[in-house]
This record gives sequence, structure tokens and C-alpha cells, in this order.
Amino acid sequence: MNRRINLTFIFILLAIIARAQDVKFLTDKQGEYIVNNQLNKCPGFDFATYSGNLKVITDWFHSNNRVFNPIKGFDAIVSMGGNLCDDNRHSFYYGIMSNIHFAFYYFYTENGEMKQATGWSAHGAGIKINNPIHNIGRSFDESGFKSGDPPALKQPLEKALANLKQFYTTNPVEREISPGVTLFRGGYLLVFNPDRPWIWKPVTVREIMEAELAYYKVKKEIDSINYQKTMEQWAKLNLTPPATSTTSVYDLLIKEYQAFSPEELNKPAFSGSQDGSISGIRADGEGSPVMKFNPECWDRTLPPTAVQFISLEYKPASDEDLQQFIKRNDGLTDYVSLFMNHLPVKELASLINRK
Repeated sequence: MNRRINLTFIFILLAIIARAQDVKFLTDKQGEYIVNNQLNKCPGFDFATYSGNLKVITDWFHSNNRVFNPIKGFDAIVSMGGNLCDDNRHSFYYGIMSNIHFAFYYFYTENGEMKQATGWSAHGAGIKINNPIHNIGRSFDESGFKSGDPPALKQPLEKALANLKQFYTTNPVEREISPGVTLFRGGYLLVFNPDRPWIWKPVTVREIMEAELAYYKVKKEIDSINYQKTMEQWAKLNLTPPATSTTSVYDLLIKEYQAFSPEELNKPAFSGSQDGSISGIRADGEGSPVMKFNPECWDRTLPPTAVQFISLEYKPASDEDLQQFIKRNDGLTDYVSLFMNHLPVKELASLINRK
């Protein structure tokens, strides 16, 4: 039996090797730069202007990234997409959001037959338009009102939750690459008009702690009423409820809040793990900064179709990384990393619309 299993494994391995040997990547084959406009048209929306603004960006990447000059080994399929009819955006946003995706439809032959990668197999990279906190800010969010909760507490809970959601745990700035081009921890770039106010407003320990306390105070009331209802139902069934803790999150947060000194409460807030901490809020500068979004960063003298922010993941590769990718993928070139390596990041701010 073992011999049969071993032989089967060898045959499968040989089949994989044979298949890999039949695949050849055509790295010298001339490709094209193809832009697909997949933006949806909305009544009353200036589709032509917005499409034109995005085309300026796709043309710039075509002209200024060496991976496209010349295009060899793949077709560059560039897609402009986004729901321009979406009115359900956060109130602090102003510019119309969209995205541009660069996909590398590489050429290859398999058993002598010409083929081209598509879909998930065609690796790519994308940028976000007018979404300044993409990947660099995570809202403080908790559960909302649920069916069965006390109706009288719906409005207080929603108000407290809306206030809490104004606060963000943010990625620290790693470095400024050039005016209007900033790299955040995690490899995320934000491109913006450096003459405008910064996207974040600092938050004190007091502000975020009091916002959390306001939410959990209402939540404690809701949980207390719901618990009492449950106890009454158990009593009607002549059942003994299991032992539970009566300490609420609000009670624990109050203790944490009171443990901060007046000086600490007025310090910039940071979020990070601490032994025994429920909130994770710190006053020692360790962890991730806690911020509020600054709506003044938008230039509202410009139309919403203007490109005011570009966000993208930026993780260039070393020569060793590129070689290892080729080895792991049977000779395939890592075009996404080459795209990153040849991106003239210092010049990206030229793509931002200004007066």
C-alpha cells in the first residue's frame, strides 16, 4: 500500500514538473496600455469632468512609470471604477470617491499555445481617489441599538455611538517623502495638497475616554434592563439563572479614567495594549495616535469632481525579493513590485487638483 501511495505521489510530482516545463513567459512580447472606464453614470453628475480628471492620472502613470515604458511581457489593463451615485458617504467627506486599478495581464505559452493571464491570476495594484483615511484610520465602533432593546434608550445610544465614531486609531507617520506625499506605517502613501490643513486633529486622553464612557453608560442601562427581563423570564419558568458578573464595561472604564492624573488627561491620546486595560487608551505616547478627522482638509472652493487625495499601498521590493518571486512562481516576473519600484513617488503631488 505504501509503495502504491509513493508511486502515486511521484507521478503527480512528475506531472507538475512537466507542466511547469511546458509554460514559458513571453517577457519580450510587446503589450498595450488599455484604459477601461467603468464609472457609472448618474443623473446630474458631471461624468465627463470626473472621467477627465481620472484620465489625467492614468496618462501620468503611463508616461512616468518605467514598467510601462516600454510595455513588454503583459498588457496593462487599467480600470477606473466607483459608484458615483453613492450619497451614503460620511458627512465629513466632500470629494467624489473612486478607484483606479492597474492589472498586469502577462503573456505566456502553455504546451506551445499562446495564452494570457486574466482575472485573479493577473496580479495588480490600485489607488483610491478622495478617500484620505483609507488604510490609515480605523473608527472607534461598537454595537448599535438592537431589536428588543429598551426603545427609550435608542436615541441616547445612537447619539453616543455617533460621537464615539468620530475618533480614529491611526497609523503613525513614518516619513514625509516630499511636500504633499507622506508615508504611514504599514506602507501606505497619502498624496494631498500640502497647503491645506492636515487630515487629522489631535485628541486628548480626556476626550476619547469621555466619549467611551458616554457610550458605555447608556449600554450599561440597556444591559441592565435586558438582564432584568431575562431574570423575570427565568423566574416564570422556575429556573435558576447561572451566576454572572455584575461588573460592567462602564464600571471598569470609570476606574481607568480615574486612574489618569489631570496632566495625563490633557495629553495626546494613544491606543495600544496594556495589561488589564479595557480601553487601551494611553497617555505615554506609546501605540497608535488617536485622532479626529479634520474636515477642513477639503478645499470646498473646488468642485467635488476634483482630485484632492490619492491613497495607495506602497511596498517596493528588493532585488532579492524580485528573484525569490521568480523562483516561487516558475519564472513569472513580479510586475506589481516593479510597478512600485519604478513609481516616482516624489512627483505624485502634481496629480492633485488645486486652484
